[in-house]
This record gives sequence, structure tokens and C-alpha cells, in this order.
Amino acid sequence: MKYIQACGLEEHEMYFFEVDGQMAAYRQVSVVNGHCRVSVAPDFHLIETEVELFEGDEEITREAFEEIWQQAVLPYREAWEKAKSLCPPGKNVAGTIRMFYPQGVIIQLDEGAYAVADDPGLRERTPPAWMYPGYRIQGKVERADEALLMLMLNDCRVTGKKVEEMHL
Repeated sequence: MKYIQACGLEEHEMYFFEVDGQMAAYRQVSVVNGHCRVSVAPDFHLIETEVELFEGDEEITREAFEEIWQQAVLPYREAWEKAKSLCPPGKNVAGTIRMFYPQGVIIQLDEGAYAVADDPGLRERTPPAWMYPGYRIQGKVERADEALLMLMLNDCRVTGKKVEEMHL
């Protein structure tokens, strides 16, 4: 992974990215006029294209990114700790597909708890018509991902039932 500090178009904009070798962003902190938005719940603010480098942008250390990341996600820590305590490893859970990220399928378990399921593996055993936001999914908690503040699921299956309303 590489870590990028990028200047925004406006004077008071700054962006921090964790990217892979193809410049796909896995984590992002956006700072506009002192207000942070992050790529995890509840913001889900993640660039959908490859990160391009422009004049003034620079690579930073992982440690520098982590320091910025930890500060930015601090307001979400309480909800994350609650989600981990309610959904320990081995617990069977159900939720709703919300979106698709480079990390996998993002699933909302309840108002404050989100999980990730393996996208390619899930697509292999799921009818294509069910691989969309709003469909119900079940799985087992494998572990808690402290970097993403999301639960990692395995043994997932999409049920084919669709939720009528989606709230993020």
C-alpha cells in the first residue's frame, strides 16, 4: 500500500488516501474547511476512480496516514466498539447489501454496525440479479477489522429477499 496526501481544488481542502498498486483507494480522509469525512460508516466517502497525482500531491508514510486516520475516525469509535461487542467472531448475522468497495461487499447489519464480505467468492455462488444494494445477506463473523472499523464475514449467502427502503 501507498499513502498519499493530496491538495484539493479549493484552498481549504486536503485529502489523504491509502491506495494499492493500481491507485485504487482503500481508505480516505477528506478534510474540507476543518471538517473530516472518512471512507467508513457513517460517511462512506471514498473516491470511485483511481487516485491521480497532481502537482503538490505527495507520498507520505504509513505512520503519518495512520495518525490522521485515527484522529478522523475517533468520533465513530464508540459505535465501532458496540458493534464488536454485539457481533463477536463466530456469531451468525444478517444484514443488507449497501455498496461495493475495493475491500468487498459492504453490508449494513444495523444502524451502527457494518461488515465486509468477499466479493468474488459471493458472486460465484449468488445469482447476478441478487448482487445489488438492498438485498438481504447472511454470514458468520470471522473477525473485526480495526483499520476499516468493520466486521469481516465469511460463509455468506444472499437470500434473494430485497429490503424496500435503504437508509444510510
